[in-house]
Amino acid sequence: MFKLLIVDDEEIICSTIASLIDWSSMDISLIGTCLDGVEAYHTILDESPDIVMTDIRMPGISGLELIERISHTDLHTQFIILSGYGEFEYAKSAMRCGVRHYLLKPCDEKQIIECIRDVICDCQEALQSEELQKNQNLLVKNYQQTLVHNIIREGISLPELSDSFFHSYEHYINLRNTPYQFCCLYYLEKKNLDACLATISSYFSMRMPKLRIYQIYISNILILFFPNYGSDYRDMDKFLEGLSFPGQSTTIVYERTSYPDLCSLLKMLIQRLKRFDTLYFIDDGRLIPTFNFGHIVIRINQLVPALLSEQKSESDEAFQELKTILVSVSNIDFLMQLADNLTISLVTQISSYTLSEINNFLYELHYKTDLQDIRECTLKKVQEIISSKSPKKEHYSDFIEKLLEFLKEHVSEPDLTLKWISENYLYMNVNYVSRCFSKETGEKFSAYLMNLRVQKAKEILSTNDAEKIQHVAELVGCGNNPYYFSKIFKKCTGLTPSAYVKRLSK
Repeated sequence: MFKLLIVDDEEIICSTIASLIDWSSMDISLIGTCLDGVEAYHTILDESPDIVMTDIRMPGISGLELIERISHTDLHTQFIILSGYGEFEYAKSAMRCGVRHYLLKPCDEKQIIECIRDVICDCQEALQSEELQKNQNLLVKNYQQTLVHNIIREGISLPELSDSFFHSYEHYINLRNTPYQFCCLYYLEKKNLDACLATISSYFSMRMPKLRIYQIYISNILILFFPNYGSDYRDMDKFLEGLSFPGQSTTIVYERTSYPDLCSLLKMLIQRLKRFDTLYFIDDGRLIPTFNFGHIVIRINQLVPALLSEQKSESDEAFQELKTILVSVSNIDFLMQLADNLTISLVTQISSYTLSEINNFLYELHYKTDLQDIRECTLKKVQEIISSKSPKKEHYSDFIEKLLEFLKEHVSEPDLTLKWISENYLYMNVNYVSRCFSKETGEKFSAYLMNLRVQKAKEILSTNDAEKIQHVAELVGCGNNPYYFSKIFKKCTGLTPSAYVKRLSK
C-alpha cells in the first residue's frame, strides 16, 4: 500500500480531496494533510510518503521549493503539482525537478484518480529500481538470505510461532511492508532438480535480473518466493506451468499465491515445513541441507538467553552445556546449521554487534570441513559475542545512540533523512528505526532534528552576534532559506533569530 500526503494552504481543499476519493480501494493510505510547506517538509522526513499532492504557492516553503529540497535527498517521493496557476513557467520548474504530473484547480474526481494511477506506476518502477540497486550489494543480499534461512530453521523447531519470534529479526530485514509472490512446483523429482534450477535461473536472469529469489526443495517440491514489484505475472505463470523434463513419472503441477508481506508468508511456510525432517535451501544452484532435529535445536534456542545472562555463573553453565551438545553432533551439515542458528540468534538479541560481522564469520565457517575445527570456531565466536554485550541497557538503544551521534556530527547537512541514515549508516529497516526513535526519544525524527538545529543556531548566535541570519541557516542545515530557519527558530524559542540576538546583547 502506497502512502499519500496532501498539502495545500487552503484547509477546505485539503479536506475535500481527502474525503472525495476512497483511497483504500486504490491501495493508497492517506497519512494526512498539511497546510504549509514547512509542516509538509517535516511530515515527509518522518513518514516517507510515496506520493505528495501539493499546491505551488504557499508561505514559508513553496510547493516548488518543497519538491526541490526533497529531490536532493535519497527519498523517491513522487509529486503531483496541484495549483490554480496555469503559467507554463511553474510547470517547467517542476519538470526540472522530475515532476511529471500537474493538475489545475478546479479538478474533478476522475482527473485526480487518473493522475494517481499514473503516479502509482511511477512508484512501482521506483520501488523496483531501488530494490534492485540494493541487491547489487552482495553483502546485503547474503545476510538477508542468511536471515530468512535462519528464521525458517529456528521457526520449524518451535512448538508455536508468535509475533515476538519475528520481532528480533524485524530491525534487520523488512518483514512487514513489501508484498511477496509464493510459487510451488509439485512432483519435481530430484534427478531433474538441477536441470529445472538452471532453466528457471536462465528465465529470471532474462526477465527479472537481480531480483532476489529464495528457493527451497523438499520431498519433490520446489518452492520459490520473491518480493512482488510487478503487477502482471502471466508470462511467468505460463513458463513455470510448461516446465517438463525427461524421465518424469508424473506431470509437474504449478501453483502461485500472493502474500501481503514476508512475515505472513514465512508463518505459512514454516507451518508447512514442520512435518519434514530434511529440507534443502538452494544458494546459487547448491543444495544446503537443513535437518529438523527438533529437540537439539529447541535446547540450543533455550540456551541463548542464559548465555547472555548478567549472572556469570548462569552464563558459564549454559556455555558448558552448549559445548557438550556441539561435541555430541557428528553430522557436519547439522553442526553447521546449529552454528548458523546459534550465532545469529545471539547477535539479534544484543545491540553491540553488527550482522555483517557475523555474516563474514559464517561465510568463512562454511568452507571448513573438519568437525572439531567447526566446533572450536563456533564456541570461540560465541564467547566473543557474549563478552561484547553491554553490561546494562542504557537509556537509548545502541543504534539510537549511534543515530543521535550521527545527527550531531552532520547537523549542517540540509538533506538528512531517517531513511538514508537507517539504510546506509545503521543498515537497518527504516520503519523499525522510526518506531524505536519515537518511543525512546519521545519525539519524531523531524522534531528532534529541528530542535537540534535550533540549539546549534543558538550556540552560534551566542558566540557571534554579527552572523547574518542566512549564514546561520546554512550552518545548521536549513539551506539558503532564512524564512524556514526563522520559523523553526521561533517555534522552538518563541523568538525570531534577530530578537534572540537582541536579548543576548542586553
